[in-house]
Amino acid sequence: MNPTLRQLEAFSLAYRFGVLTRVGEEMCISQPAVSVLIRQLEENLGMRLFDRTSRSLRPTVAAEALIPTVERMLRDMDSLKGSVQELLTRSRGQLNFASTPSIAVAIVPALVAEYKVLFPNIEVRVDDAGPERLTAATLAGDIEFGIGVGIGRGDDQPDGITLQCLAKDHLCVFCRKDSELGALKRVRWEDILHLPWISAKSGTGLRMLIDETLFGLGLRKSPDYEVSYMATGLSMVQAGLGVAIFPGTLLATYPHPDIKAHKLVGPMVRRDIHLVTRSEHSLSPAAESFIELWHKRVGPV
Repeated sequence: MNPTLRQLEAFSLAYRFGVLTRVGEEMCISQPAVSVLIRQLEENLGMRLFDRTSRSLRPTVAAEALIPTVERMLRDMDSLKGSVQELLTRSRGQLNFASTPSIAVAIVPALVAEYKVLFPNIEVRVDDAGPERLTAATLAGDIEFGIGVGIGRGDDQPDGITLQCLAKDHLCVFCRKDSELGALKRVRWEDILHLPWISAKSGTGLRMLIDETLFGLGLRKSPDYEVSYMATGLSMVQAGLGVAIFPGTLLATYPHPDIKAHKLVGPMVRRDIHLVTRSEHSLSPAAESFIELWHKRVGPV
């Protein structure tokens, strides 16, 4: 016994109207096609559902017993179709993700604000988390995806996690346009050693990347100021307190008219922004729309 949805729909309409021509009109098929559907359903069930006269159909006792269940199934199917359509059109759903702090400060708020305008009925939950906690939350299914930096380097990719590069970012030195660095076309790491330096706090992923780069060059530099938030560091650069080494994305998100960013060379250090997902897990339509918005507004750096 394996009745189809079309057979059940024909049965329900035939029970309601009692006339095959009316059923055909509702289903946009011919009267003989309706007869075939009902006959196939009767054969599937092994029982007669209608007594036929020359002009109408009379439900049998079996039909009277089955119609409540069939109509409930059809209502559930209509509800399922509606739910699927709402998810596909982003008129219902959830967006649950996290990002590492620098991305949470510099990029995420503006994107979420625009996303809420585009999809006001999507429930949005967003958190900030360090790389390790972000990865763990993604693996556990607490969040659908993460966006961050400092997650795996080279072959050091967490098991069960897939990383997709969302933007190729680089370490830059941020300085005032009217400073000695402002007029330069290329800035090397050695060029900034004698200047007051504003840095991320010790122990952060960004600070470790900077310290590793300096160590590889045989250089040492202690910061004059340490900050927890890069936006604070930019304001300090703006005030003339020194230069800062931050990812290039920051200036695009927090534009300061008097600040200029140079990609540091010799070496040029990448700090890519990754989409973090569980391996072999597809994103929901709501999540796909957010990533599409990221590509439109942020794009490769």
